[in-house]
Amino acid sequence: MKRHSGRGVAAVYGVAVVALASSPIPGTPLIRSASADTDGGTAACTVASLRGGYVVSVNGFATPNGQGDTSPNGTLSEFTPVMEIGTFAFNGTGTVSRAVTVSVGGIPFPVNDIGTYVTNAGCSGSIAFSTNSDTFNFNVVDEDSIAIVPMRLGQSGAGTLTRQRIRDCSAETFRGTYVFSVNGLGTGLPVPPPPPTDGFFPVSVVGTWVFNGKGGVTRSLSLSYDGYPFPYSDTGTYQVNSNCTLSAYFPSDTEAFQIIAIDANRLVEGVVTAGRAGAGTLVRQRR
Repeated sequence: MKRHSGRGVAAVYGVAVVALASSPIPGTPLIRSASADTDGGTAACTVASLRGGYVVSVNGFATPNGQGDTSPNGTLSEFTPVMEIGTFAFNGTGTVSRAVTVSVGGIPFPVNDIGTYVTNAGCSGSIAFSTNSDTFNFNVVDEDSIAIVPMRLGQSGAGTLTRQRIRDCSAETFRGTYVFSVNGLGTGLPVPPPPPTDGFFPVSVVGTWVFNGKGGVTRSLSLSYDGYPFPYSDTGTYQVNSNCTLSAYFPSDTEAFQIIAIDANRLVEGVVTAGRAGAGTLVRQRR
């Protein structure tokens, strides 16, 4: 079976972005520009007011070759699941760079590209990445988040972009217990090529990850796998990069994750093992 390259898969399937919300840094230009005015609306937004790094996470869907119905009469079986996590970095002058890991139909690959963005006085705007023909519209919600939706035919998935609030991370930064939550999909079919959505089964997981601050992590989970519930525990390893991206691997399940820190207490994660798709959260447990 011929193997698809990451670029080839990206060209065949679009990227549908859904992001997880978090709190931005108080006093940033975006907060000042998008704060509520006395009439209950928002102050004017500008290209310069959208500046800095934002964490992105996705659970969405896409169709082959960007083909979609021009009227809403299709079925879910025409789509394949898409997962994406990473960062968008806005430079305040109309350029945005994207560094993300994408999984299309359970096939993970990196995407790094540069696009453009515009804003309107009413705090709406648009983003375009020409490399993969991805376009998005967005609206500034409030000082905490920006709502975003893909505008390419054959894509589905709306959510938020959130400013990253942490720098210079190490393994010790994330020492402690984090609550894990994800709704994902798995398939027993060989990949590639990406199977359609009806070739996948649902996977839902909650539980804890305990990071020891030295590169070791233990999981204790409640898992529903294709509708079959059971407990699951194992141990693995994690690595932290100075830019606050992480990777984790659990050898007993050959399961790999990419993780992005919003701050020391909140992380987004995505499984990057072939045949699995799902982005979720890790939130520090406070008792």
